[in-house]
Amino acid sequence: MYTLEGAAPVCDLKLEQPLIAPIAHFLYASRKAWEHEMSKASPALEAFIDETIRRGREKGYVPTIFIGMRQQLGTRPAIAKLVQSGDLQSGFKRLHKLNLLDWTIEAAVEKFPNEFTADDLGCASFRLREARKGDGNADRT
Repeated sequence: MYTLEGAAPVCDLKLEQPLIAPIAHFLYASRKAWEHEMSKASPALEAFIDETIRRGREKGYVPTIFIGMRQQLGTRPAIAKLVQSGDLQSGFKRLHKLNLLDWTIEAAVEKFPNEFTADDLGCASFRLREARKGDGNADRT
């Protein structure tokens, strides 16, 4: 019996194991739904990434690994995972060679900073800055 000090009993609920499992499941499902909602990219970011892929295809590059990650994880988590990686991604290198630095996922992070963490932004900015040093190889359209 649960009561507030000096108050009448409020319920006769006994916390037993069978009650904990449904509550835990509900909390887990709620968190997963929240994480999914928070991982959604804005329509503007989705459009930017679609355009990035289109521009790459026009020049003969199809980012199949990124496309798969995007379908599996969602756009924002896929981008965050790749820019946080310590490895310089092959897609970044290819787009740089194709004069499309401003259409990389790193450029997307800079263009939509409110959709990413400070770490994501720092990693993306560092890569872009290093790639642009002295090469003048950026497509600024």
